[in-house]
Amino acid sequence: MKMPGTFEEQTKCIVDTLLSDFLNPTLQVSNRTVRSEDEPDSGEPCSFDVAIIAGRLRMLGDQFNGELEASVRSVIAETTQKKAEAVLKDTVKSLSTTWCAQDSSLAYERAFLAVSVKLLECVAHMAPEIATWVAIPVINMINGSSAIRQFIQGQGGWVSMSGPLAFLGI
Repeated sequence: MKMPGTFEEQTKCIVDTLLSDFLNPTLQVSNRTVRSEDEPDSGEPCSFDVAIIAGRLRMLGDQFNGELEASVRSVIAETTQKKAEAVLKDTVKSLSTTWCAQDSSLAYERAFLAVSVKLLECVAHMAPEIATWVAIPVINMINGSSAIRQFIQGQGGWVSMSGPLAFLGI
């Protein structure tokens, strides 16, 4: 089975799965392993299981439930005014930096991923009609941050079970 080829494609699959889960929490999908429609299944096992990765990212986000409601309301307000990406970046950066300052053992990249996922989840619950608009900047932030990208790729990429999600303790 062929996995999405690029880091960007993998990130989009993961964020799309998170958004779908947040918007449809009762939806039960038995197999979310991604398969490319362009190329036939090679018969080789693929370790890119988007459901597992999304589930682990949700667990990471759940560790940082607190301080988000006011930030989410700001993101929602700005999204309706088409300013979501800048506000989302500022919010993720601010909360990640604050949490890292409060816990010196917390890696910025871990906080960044947790805040991003949790903000997307809160927006999906509080304003589902704009959640898709917020998902795009989340994808862009992950793909566009060389530090986050290097962190994920340095741990083996999204697909490595010993990669960033295992490293993050989730």
